[in-house]
Amino acid sequence: MMADLGVPAGSCAILIGVSAYEYAELSPIRAARNSLQAMRSLLSDPALCAWAPQQVVVVANPISAADLATQIADLARTTTGVLLLYYVGHGLLTAHGELCLTVTSTQPDRPEISGLLWGTVADVLRSSPAHTRLSILDCCFAGQAIDAPAGDRAPGLADITHVEGGYTLAATTRDHAAHVPRPEHQDTACTSFTGGLRDLIVSGIPGGAPSLTFSDIYPVLRECLLAEGLPVPSQRGTGPASQFAFTANAAVPERPRPRGAHAESLGIRAVPLQGPEAARPEWSRQHHIVTEALRAAQSIAEGNPQARALVAVARAVACTDPDRAARLVADALRVAQSISDAGQKASALAAVAGPLAVSDADAAEAVAKSIPEVAFKASAEAAVAEALAVTDAERAGRLIEDAERSAQSIADPDRKAPALAAVAEALAIIDPDRAEQVAQSIPTMSRKAAALAAVAEAVAAADPDRAGRLIADAERAARSIPGASGRAPALGAVARALAVTDAERAARMIMDAERSAQSIPGADRKASALAAVVSALAAVDPSHAERLAQSISVASWRASALGAVARALAVGGPAAPLSRSAGS
Repeated sequence: MMADLGVPAGSCAILIGVSAYEYAELSPIRAARNSLQAMRSLLSDPALCAWAPQQVVVVANPISAADLATQIADLARTTTGVLLLYYVGHGLLTAHGELCLTVTSTQPDRPEISGLLWGTVADVLRSSPAHTRLSILDCCFAGQAIDAPAGDRAPGLADITHVEGGYTLAATTRDHAAHVPRPEHQDTACTSFTGGLRDLIVSGIPGGAPSLTFSDIYPVLRECLLAEGLPVPSQRGTGPASQFAFTANAAVPERPRPRGAHAESLGIRAVPLQGPEAARPEWSRQHHIVTEALRAAQSIAEGNPQARALVAVARAVACTDPDRAARLVADALRVAQSISDAGQKASALAAVAGPLAVSDADAAEAVAKSIPEVAFKASAEAAVAEALAVTDAERAGRLIEDAERSAQSIADPDRKAPALAAVAEALAIIDPDRAEQVAQSIPTMSRKAAALAAVAEAVAAADPDRAGRLIADAERAARSIPGASGRAPALGAVARALAVTDAERAARMIMDAERSAQSIPGADRKASALAAVVSALAAVDPSHAERLAQSISVASWRASALGAVARALAVGGPAAPLSRSAGS
């Protein structure tokens, strides 16, 4: 019998990803961040898993294991439908062979007291009133959640740690490490297990049922991973949980219509499939938007705006086509280096340096150091540091120190402000306390608001109270700006940070920002402000964002705005700020 498709009311998906660690013994996993985004995108896709946005809770880089356990327990206690727990990060074994899920502050030699024991998580899941309990673990030794530790003499330990009445899918067996791509590929790649699961769901299973259960998915996923020479996954669980219709089958001739309260409001219809792109309508839409953005970028005659526009398109395709992104960044670098005007060249090189660091850190640092103009040099160094913060923290720290010294040496407040803002945004990943100090010191309100909002985004998951305070400070700064050309992009930046915790209020703020932007008389200033509004709007209403982007009359800002929309569609979340790493 075909499993019913649709996520019942009262369901909750808890997605946890840990990519950054305080202790050097636990290497950063940049790919874990991408896996977290990929899982959120899959679940939220109305044509695939069809979870409503309010049913998905994302926890990125939790600091405290105790706080994380409390958050999971609170959510599990109120879940009556389907309870799904996904974790990606380092998995460690205690001295007794128990699986421990790590958090950012986990001490490698003391995981049992600084991490989250799987047995504790299993107890929480078992106590939930949810009728279906699902766990997906992408970490080393994930199979320990299914099997008893080798050599353990206690009978039935696997039964104790497994979630009764549930289903667990693990990236490995009990004594094997999970696999991640090489460090130089982790900026855009997922972890190997989550990437394989994503690819299978996106492609579907030819000849399979219209909806796929884990019983359908697991054998095919196992064969695919084995064929790639990757670790063998494992599973445990039978009955209703393993038969839950996790996703629509993208390979069927006609996709069933997702059901659920949010499906009707979205106007979802069955989609006839005619190829890989038709199987994912938003991919086709994203491809169209990227094409429009690239067409606008190529039409620009001036070197500086063209380089910036090419960078915006590169950011849009980085998650789906990293090779193409690298080529676009290389094109932008060639354009920047060909500019004869010293100031325009410095501005363009500052825009290119950060994205270049993703594929070539040495070249990016050399570009940043070569910029003679101090403000742009500081912005470029900060942008490179931000790109390297997870993969090479020591180098990133050195570059941020250089950038801050350069920024602090600038006398002109209007030139000092963007340099300090770039420093604050880079520091937000590594040292939020210092980032806040730098942001609060910025002399111009527009840059101060954007920098405070960036720090708020960085700390939102670990410290929501602090994030709320920073957002309030940022909003006060933004609303104090007298001119619409400065106020509109500042409000957009604040709305982007707010969208993570309060989408309704963020939408109202974006409307205020759009009204301000539309009132600006100068074409270029109006286009710049509208592009900033689009960057915020893409996180909450991509369709409106696309229409607004297409209305922008200046090609360079239209390309940047379309790039922001395309990137939001690709990653299933907010697009990167257009001004970040721009040095302007």
